[in-house]
Amino acid sequence: MRLVNYLLVTIAIALLSSGCSKPEEKSTVAEIITGNYGGNLELSVMGSSQGSLQTQVQIIQMEESSVKVILKGNPDAEGAMAIKGDIEIKDVPVSENSGTYILEETGIDTMVGSTKYKGSVKGKVSGNDIDLTFSLIPGAMPMPVTAVFKGKK
Repeated sequence: MRLVNYLLVTIAIALLSSGCSKPEEKSTVAEIITGNYGGNLELSVMGSSQGSLQTQVQIIQMEESSVKVILKGNPDAEGAMAIKGDIEIKDVPVSENSGTYILEETGIDTMVGSTKYKGSVKGKVSGNDIDLTFSLIPGAMPMPVTAVFKGKK
């Protein structure tokens, strides 16, 4: 009988202690918005629509309040507006304002394959929704391509 009581008490303690633990919470602004977002990328030049495409943006934590933003390219894309490779923007500062996470405007100066891209990115994450605006100047193009990404985690 003692053995049964001992086992019941041991099981009760184990169940109570496992039920009291909190799930691990994400603690930094960068960690909270880290993830993959799928959505639509609207392209325009000087206010004139150049079409849209389905793509992804990946957010990776770098520091407590900075992330790497990766706009996923499509190696099979064709045309003047085609983004064939991933555009990576490192050290994008992130801040929080009333539950919305602001990605501060950050310059872009990177190579994607043999094409140099300059410009900037800025945006916000609210809940599972992301809204980013890329201003991209590929190669020697005289004016920027505005690429607005709206997606969900």
